[in-house]
Amino acid sequence: MEAADRRALNAAMARLAEGDRSAFSPVFEILWPLLHSFARGLVRDAAEAEDAAQHALLKVFEHAPRFDPERDAAAWAVAIAANECRAAQRRLRRRRERTVPLPGEADPAALDPHPDPESEAIERDLLAAAAEALGALRPEDAETLKAAWRGDRSALAPATFRKRVQRATERLRAAWRSRHGTP
Repeated sequence: MEAADRRALNAAMARLAEGDRSAFSPVFEILWPLLHSFARGLVRDAAEAEDAAQHALLKVFEHAPRFDPERDAAAWAVAIAANECRAAQRRLRRRRERTVPLPGEADPAALDPHPDPESEAIERDLLAAAAEALGALRPEDAETLKAAWRGDRSALAPATFRKRVQRATERLRAAWRSRHGTP
């Protein structure tokens, strides 16, 4: 965000905090692209990112009377957006954990909990092959992937963490291909 935009946002937020409704439009015009871009960087699902940015903007306007003009408006709004993005990520995780069968599909909960011996052997072989490929990685790559699978984003900046996960995943694919010859 440019310094002029930051100053204009701070001035407009101060006016909005005082009840000046004409400040709504300039605040929206400056904040929407910032919050939308921020949410897209944190939330992989485009629809959830859009929702998170919208919720954040609504909260900014809802809490505008409490805005402290001594604070930086952009930082204040981004902090609100970060909370909304975390909520969106939790929703996505819950959605992935809850598997609902599509029409015509078998309910996973109704499946036999004791698969046949052939399926058990295939699963064991795949798990062993995956562990072998994971074991071939550098320890920091393996830890990065494990943290990503657990949903632990660590203390790194989101962009840094995503890049490390991407590189570790590429190395895992290469290790898998070198051992098993398939993608």
